[in-house]
Amino acid sequence: MNTDMYENGLKALETKDYKAAVRDFTTLMAEMNEHDEHYNNIVSYLGLAQVLTSNRNGLLLCRDAASSEVLDGDVFLNLACAEWHSHNRKRAIDAIRRGCKIDPENERLQRATALLDSRKRSIFQYLPRQHSLNRAFGRLFRRNGNDVDVHSLLY
Repeated sequence: MNTDMYENGLKALETKDYKAAVRDFTTLMAEMNEHDEHYNNIVSYLGLAQVLTSNRNGLLLCRDAASSEVLDGDVFLNLACAEWHSHNRKRAIDAIRRGCKIDPENERLQRATALLDSRKRSIFQYLPRQHSLNRAFGRLFRRNGNDVDVHSLLY
């Protein structure tokens, strides 16, 4: 794997130059085969960069990379960011939880968990949490998720 190209892609993502990140990660992906140990990581970063450039196929790449990953928690963080950017809150939280099970020491996943996964007490405590009234009022009074974006989850 070309580590310079990988670092350039990561820096491009951090500086919000998503087209350069897509270019770098596409080049890296073309150089490796599916059995490389870093393949899922590269695919997940490529998918995230594509999602951030409004290419919906990137979400499929992230999901595919996460479906076959067993060691790298960053793959699940990238999936969570792609899901969050695509307004799939539940899937983003599920991806972070799966990542924490695989890589419990990953600090970025732990920080993302703290940002996204906070539950308040039910509005109507005498009703079950899943009751339609609790769900409706919970959505109404949910803290604004607009302050959390992809970069706050990643960096």
